[in-house]
Amino acid sequence: MTTSTSSTDFGRVENDGTVLVKMPDGSEKQVGQWAAGDPNDGLAFYIRKYHEIENELSLALQRLKEGKGNADAVFKLIERVKTSLETPNFVGDISILSTKIEELQVLAAVKKAEFSAAKAIAKEKAMEKRKQLVEEAEKLVNSKQWKVTTQRFKEIVEEWKKLPHGAKSEEQALWKRFSAARSAFDKTRRQYFSTLESGRKEASKIKSEIVTQAKAIADSKEWNDTANKFRNLMAKWKSAPILERKEEQKLWKEFKLAQDVFFAARTAALSVLDEEHSKNLEAKKVLAEKAEKILPITDIKSARQALKPIQEEWNKIGHVSRKDKDKIEARLKAVEEAIRNAEKNELNRTDPAKSARAQSTMELIEAKLIKTEKERESALSSGDTKKAEKLALTIESQKMLLEATKTALADFTR
Repeated sequence: MTTSTSSTDFGRVENDGTVLVKMPDGSEKQVGQWAAGDPNDGLAFYIRKYHEIENELSLALQRLKEGKGNADAVFKLIERVKTSLETPNFVGDISILSTKIEELQVLAAVKKAEFSAAKAIAKEKAMEKRKQLVEEAEKLVNSKQWKVTTQRFKEIVEEWKKLPHGAKSEEQALWKRFSAARSAFDKTRRQYFSTLESGRKEASKIKSEIVTQAKAIADSKEWNDTANKFRNLMAKWKSAPILERKEEQKLWKEFKLAQDVFFAARTAALSVLDEEHSKNLEAKKVLAEKAEKILPITDIKSARQALKPIQEEWNKIGHVSRKDKDKIEARLKAVEEAIRNAEKNELNRTDPAKSARAQSTMELIEAKLIKTEKERESALSSGDTKKAEKLALTIESQKMLLEATKTALADFTR
């Protein structure tokens, strides 16, 4: 930077206050008129104005060299200073300003070129980023994560806004694709929630009816039938769509309360019933042992008379549990069956028709035996030993059959 002393080499002030600057070609040009006091003060004033311009140019150079500053702002500064050089209003070395201007023009041009290149790269990257955002949006079209995806679409819009602009036509085409993807997703989402709302209304109707039915049977004493009804109601509840959380919890609480009322009452009743069944089982075990002592049967009439009061007392006792029923009843039924079989056998034994058939059968076998014995004697007489041996086996079989027939006939006649 030049001093005020050296600067006087590039300008002067006349006694009347006229301030002149020396131009690079050696000529002088008036820069102003000082009429406020000492002419030297006027010269100093215009020298300071020169230094202001010089400092402004130096600062711009420094910022450009440091990679700072705005090229367009520097070009405006250059134009302004150039205009000042044509009609100067300062006193100082104009050649220094011209040199600084030339240096600034070079650096500003480089800066602008770098900025343009960087801007072009930034636009290219921004366009690539927009393509990525569009492709992501198109992949989200069929997403069923409604809340997360809706938020992501909002974020994509915000990211889009922050990106540098590129070629208008290409950017608009990409925005059109993004907008179409977002609209398609929004349409599907609206349809889903519309269907869901419709389903929830139907589900609300179904579950409210389930609660009504549950309350209606909560005090029922038909334990098995009502338990099955509650199971069916639970199956209907599970198959119905889920409601909005608050309503779902409210209806479920009412339904659960009705179930708890019924099943608590059933548990208490069955507990009493189990105790009763246990007592009944012990009583029937005593009767079963008493009935089993009737066996074996020696006198049918006495057995029947002994069993009758046991049966009457058995029927008065009442039920036992399902798991014990078949086993305990089988013991009494075995005694009853034994008496029935004895009665059946006795009936068969005293049947005249059967006795006559047994007599006829015995006589027929005796006749056949006599005939076979004669045939054997004849075979022996003729020397036919083979036939005689065969007939001997037949005779043995007939004798065994005759003995069995006589035994059966004896049962009928005793």
